[in-house]
Amino acid sequence: MTAVWNRNDPPQEQFAQHRELLQESEKLGFGLMVAGQHLLGNELRYYQPVPYLTYMSQFAPSMEVATGIVLMSLVNPVELGEQLLFLDAVTNGKAIMGVGLGYAEHEFRASGIPHNTRVKRFEEGLELIKELWSDKKHVKFDGELFKVDGPQPSVAPTRKPRPPIWIGGQGEKAIRRAARMADAWYAPPFPTHEGLARLREVFLEEREARGMDPLAGGFPLRRELIIADTKAEARELAKQRSAARYDVYLKWGLGAKLDSDNSGFGSQEDEDIDARFILGNPEEVAEELDGLRRNLGMDTFVFKPQWLGLPHSEAMKQVELFGDRVIPLVEKAERG
Repeated sequence: MTAVWNRNDPPQEQFAQHRELLQESEKLGFGLMVAGQHLLGNELRYYQPVPYLTYMSQFAPSMEVATGIVLMSLVNPVELGEQLLFLDAVTNGKAIMGVGLGYAEHEFRASGIPHNTRVKRFEEGLELIKELWSDKKHVKFDGELFKVDGPQPSVAPTRKPRPPIWIGGQGEKAIRRAARMADAWYAPPFPTHEGLARLREVFLEEREARGMDPLAGGFPLRRELIIADTKAEARELAKQRSAARYDVYLKWGLGAKLDSDNSGFGSQEDEDIDARFILGNPEEVAEELDGLRRNLGMDTFVFKPQWLGLPHSEAMKQVELFGDRVIPLVEKAERG
């Protein structure tokens, strides 16, 4: 569920459009809804993901729900662990916890958290959540930043042994962290197609080096995708739809982070759009998605149909094209 509204847009309009999009998606065979997190950015309105997913899950009850992503370095891990257990319970074991470091300086300043502590807070907090979700009757955790010595939470995981954990990120350090600490790397859409393949190898290598099953947690992946009659038409639509949203991310500081990881947004030139987007008619899109499955092991594709300024009817058209035309082709290719 994409943040494409700003502070001044009517909330009920956003709720109504998300409800309609989710209900249609469920009918068409989609199996996952995702909501992310940001703080204090009025250009894009983010409702906090756990309550928002809790609310929206009632309109598409068969779908899994994932926080994609919670800014782990900015939250209290005990509170987040308890919130996810509630989301897991209310969705009957369909919750997935996706977490990331965070990058925006204004969010760290407002939260009173030094930016240079984010890795320590992230790693220690995530280990504490795993302890809270374990079957230990007494939780004893003695970290530098967080300490718990008491009973386990009153809510037990519905999904056994616990909800899956995804770590998002596009730098090599983040991917190695995901390999060590999570069930899966949740790949964002910013790296090029070539860069994505290289980063996937980093994840698999790290897992294998640690004696961990490299494929056990699957590979959830988000790529920007536009369906049109031709690839040229889809490319032009991608340029129009991506510019405003990426300008906001650049303002918040994501561009500098991506550039340091050699995976920036790129320009609006044809070659840069082609390097990051999946574009074309349904057959071309399905072929690329099947290639991601065969070549990289992708088993969950996260599709964003909404963009800043895009009429709701156009977002719904993208969902319908994906569900009616693309999903059957991908399933047919998977069956062989």
